[in-house]
Amino acid sequence: MSDVNPSRPPSHTGPPNPAPSSRGEAPSRSAPSGSPVPPARVAPRGRPVDPPAWTVKARPVVDVSSRILCLVIGGALLVAGLVGLFTGVGQGPLITVLAAGLLLVIMPSIVDRIRRMKLGEFEVHLVRQIAATARRSADTLRALGMEKQLDAYATIYTELRGPELKAVRGEILDRIVQRVANASAVEKFDKDEVRDLFFTGSPIVRVLALGLTEGDLSLLDSEVLHEAISRSLTGNEQYHALKIVRNGWGRLGPEERTRLLTAIETDRQIGAGPDRKAVAQQIRELAGSSRIG
Repeated sequence: MSDVNPSRPPSHTGPPNPAPSSRGEAPSRSAPSGSPVPPARVAPRGRPVDPPAWTVKARPVVDVSSRILCLVIGGALLVAGLVGLFTGVGQGPLITVLAAGLLLVIMPSIVDRIRRMKLGEFEVHLVRQIAATARRSADTLRALGMEKQLDAYATIYTELRGPELKAVRGEILDRIVQRVANASAVEKFDKDEVRDLFFTGSPIVRVLALGLTEGDLSLLDSEVLHEAISRSLTGNEQYHALKIVRNGWGRLGPEERTRLLTAIETDRQIGAGPDRKAVAQQIRELAGSSRIG
């Protein structure tokens, strides 16, 4: 019978084996007696993190500098506009200076607002709205690379609320009109689609339709112009309709001229805007000269 207790493991005369580490590493072997102990192995450290590129470092500086520049230039334009109120400067240039100054002053807050937006939450998909009624026109604008630009303008226009921002909203609409007018000057748009855009679209889309006509007077439609003058949704819409009447006067028949001139004479809102009032007077002069001729 063995003297060893079967329930206990046999004892070892050598040093005990070290317990496995908590990381699951294998226990190290003990060095033989009298042999030099090898140096401990040091785990390799992680590679040093590359410093950020200069563009990343410069971004906050550029952001702050641009904000300061907007505020300084905008404030200077507002001061110049206020000075112009007392020096007899014309109303047209004065309004332009004040609107530009106000836009520059509030631009940093507008940019912050757009940055905080969740994708698609407040974004206005203007070209997508156009595609619902006029797919070919929307495809043409996309082909010209104008979709993101027009959507951005429409988003900013929608975010600018309040009567104090009315002039700035008008400037945004003017930019939209200028962009699409340039597009229709080089690409052909369908007249029926442009007409449908006006009668079924939002205020922005109505002005956009007038901008297409402004760039290509072959799209002129007297019914659209009459509606835009007598039942305009915005002063900007009425202004651009008056410009089309003036520029396309030679394309209008006698009955169309008479009807449009009557709408101009009976609308009281035209006199509220100096630019609209000036264009209306030019149309009256054209009507008078055509009668004489």
